[in-house]
Amino acid sequence: MRIRLVETKSNSHNVYDHSLLPRLGLPLIGRILTDKGHDVRIYVESIAPVDWDDLLGADLVGFSTTTATTPPAYEMADRLRELGKAVVFGGAHVTFLPEEALEHADYVVRGEGHATIVELLDALAGDGDLSGIAGLSYHGPDGPLHNALRGHCSVEEFAALPWPDTTLIVGHERMQTVPIMTQWGCPFNCNFCSVIKMFGRRVRARVVEDVLDELETVPAGKGVFFYDDNFVVDKRRTKAILRGMLERGLNFPWSAQMRADAVYRNTRTGEWDTELLELMRDSHCVWVYCGFESVNPAALEEYNKQQTVKDIADSIEAFHAYNVPVHGMFVLGSDADTKKSIRATVRFAIKHAIDTVQFLNITPLPGTEFYAKMKAARRILSFDWSLYDGHHVVTLPAQMTPYTLQKASLRAMLRFYAPMRAWKKMLENIRRELPFLVGLYLRERKMRIALPRVALMSLVPARWLEIPGELQQALDWLNWLRLRAVFIVPMFRRYAYHHTRQGMRMPRNRSYIAWLRSLTRSRRRGQEMV
Repeated sequence: MRIRLVETKSNSHNVYDHSLLPRLGLPLIGRILTDKGHDVRIYVESIAPVDWDDLLGADLVGFSTTTATTPPAYEMADRLRELGKAVVFGGAHVTFLPEEALEHADYVVRGEGHATIVELLDALAGDGDLSGIAGLSYHGPDGPLHNALRGHCSVEEFAALPWPDTTLIVGHERMQTVPIMTQWGCPFNCNFCSVIKMFGRRVRARVVEDVLDELETVPAGKGVFFYDDNFVVDKRRTKAILRGMLERGLNFPWSAQMRADAVYRNTRTGEWDTELLELMRDSHCVWVYCGFESVNPAALEEYNKQQTVKDIADSIEAFHAYNVPVHGMFVLGSDADTKKSIRATVRFAIKHAIDTVQFLNITPLPGTEFYAKMKAARRILSFDWSLYDGHHVVTLPAQMTPYTLQKASLRAMLRFYAPMRAWKKMLENIRRELPFLVGLYLRERKMRIALPRVALMSLVPARWLEIPGELQQALDWLNWLRLRAVFIVPMFRRYAYHHTRQGMRMPRNRSYIAWLRSLTRSRRRGQEMV
């Protein structure tokens, strides 16, 4: 069959606007289906636009969505179905709201969908019956039908899955970073996280040698992002991967998500795991993304985060001691949060010199404990899924108004990313590396040629994140890594400030903020809520 798969881009202005990293669900399914002889092509709207003529020539069009990206996907699906095309949806959002999705689709694949989609295509080809396909929702003669949910795949089944094929993505050549997934599941149980509900708490991990073999295929000049929700679950395994990268001479910059307590060898004594930190440094880890969530102990307990503020501070110190930059991810708006605690969070981030941050509003994603709690208490302000991107307040906070929380999260971003902080960081880095920079300029003719282009790109904020790639082409790998370390954090800080200001000026966001303000003023606030 001729299959076309689509990952839509959110209608909102969010932190992923310029990300060229696709989620790996569609590349995995694409690889499985091509191996079975199907004609597959994938469109990721953040990378390249959808070719409608191509979609209209497909036998089946599949969509994978997050909560925030369902509205544009639903719109596209409605248009396709009006034109006679069959549509299937998958992903976390539709897994928990399949009846909603069936208003826009012929089929919904719930849960881990790699086996379900194969059985669906077989049934459509006349080999099998829809009623026997676990994890499938579809239209019956009397309304929606939901087959029993398929169980999570076993460790052996997960290990046997093929590598996702990102070359099926139209425009994949633009991707400077290759996404790699080494495991599914997370043993923790944060109450706002949909990953646990989608993939479970049992971790299924690929064989280390298989991961290393895939890493061998990373093209020269590209980096790697490990898509694992927590890269450091089994430390022995993580160390084996990093050690294998060094032994095989896999020289590329990489980044990953991990918890703060990953830095400990002994959580009781607070002793650092120097072996892990050395391996991260030596294998060229250029960024860690840590879900710190809050520096309010009561909020951490509410989130069921199972970490302390000391863990957060220790992790920043440890990573920095081994020259690993830190991206701190914070969630604002718990029932324990106040304006004072949010200001304290920003002060903490500045004091501990976190390299980059995101201050996002807590969002009730369908399927999570937090969603169930907010819905039961009638504290959800809007079911416009396009607002579920972390940038918009969509719940009623316990200790402040929604408008106050919205202002506080925006001010937190602007304060942390204040231009003077970015320039100060830039000057500090340049002063520290001045001999290297002067020598590089004198030695590298290609760099001197590239600098005028870079200067022009720097005048256009939307192109700032393209500058590293421009410079990379002019340098050998080691010089590039060192130059990147000088400029990447200040550059990202300038971009984040501009992006936040730009978002605040957008008419749709201004209108939403004004609506939140009207709720504060209204004596009938409870009647205003959906």
